[in-house]
Amino acid sequence: MLASKGAGPNSVKLLAQRRTNQFMRSLSPPRFDLRRFALLCAAALLLPLAGGSAVAETEPPFGIRTAYVQLVDGVYLLSARLHLPLNERLRKALSDGVPLTLDVELDVVGKRRFWLDEDVASLRQQFQLQYHAVSDRYVVRNLNSGEQNSFPTLDAAVEQLLHLSGLPVLDQALIENGRRYEFDLRITLDLGDIPDALRILMFWTDDWHRVSEWYTWPLLQ
Repeated sequence: MLASKGAGPNSVKLLAQRRTNQFMRSLSPPRFDLRRFALLCAAALLLPLAGGSAVAETEPPFGIRTAYVQLVDGVYLLSARLHLPLNERLRKALSDGVPLTLDVELDVVGKRRFWLDEDVASLRQQFQLQYHAVSDRYVVRNLNSGEQNSFPTLDAAVEQLLHLSGLPVLDQALIENGRRYEFDLRITLDLGDIPDALRILMFWTDDWHRVSEWYTWPLLQ
């Protein structure tokens, strides 16, 4: 663009200087943004932690994997597979002789279309797992019946505890033909008297008390 005919030498010089400054700014490197750089560094540091937590979350939580009832000689029997993640705090507590109690709650509900559902039957069973130092064995005991079994390792005892089989629920005579029924199963985990050292470690965790979600399925007649 040419300067106008009426422009003086000073105006032409000022215009040229302005063009030169604009050109030099276009050649200079971009301004360093310290705040943006800090945010990018923080994000890079958090990525491994996020990946680790994603891996940890792949393990199923404490709860019920599968459950069903089977009719045997006129009685419905409950079988279920449970899941309990064993971290180091739980292993330490159990190896120190702290008893672990598993409560099993099962409700049988008769469904109604235009009224409240009916409570047909309920099952409450308690199991306890505890290490006995004298025999160096882990004992799983049914607190309702008194039946017990002992195991040489913690993993073997937990496997037995988490496998429910053949628990009588209700008599077939209580079931009406053509009516819908539903089973609601839930389990609760409690640790007994915890040593002071472990109590401090577990104060901020849910290791000492856990309650599963309800597991529901219909009765197939």
